[in-house]
Amino acid sequence: AVALLAEGLDGVMVGRAAYHEPWNILGGADAALFGLPGPASAFAVAEAMRPYIAAHLAGGGRLHQISRHMLGLFHGRPGARGWRRALSEGASAEGAGLALYDAALAEVARA
Repeated sequence: AVALLAEGLDGVMVGRAAYHEPWNILGGADAALFGLPGPASAFAVAEAMRPYIAAHLAGGGRLHQISRHMLGLFHGRPGARGWRRALSEGASAEGAGLALYDAALAEVARA
């Protein structure tokens, strides 16, 4: 990919695997492709999403509209099943918010 960028490549199509395992596949992309520091961990990504989620909720959005796209963030890591279960089962409930998000994150942190 680095060589193709050097030749002037405008973009690439990323497959479904990156959607289901985003950190495993794209975690080092910023550093490798652009020399920019990326998030230090999947936990850092989850933390960086908090302001975006808060703004979305404040605007009348629902947690599941965002969290469903984050289910694979901890793919293959201890606690990933708890993360997915907590978000899948609770994020679509009326009033689900950052407390549920934090509880889901705690599933991974304590594993």
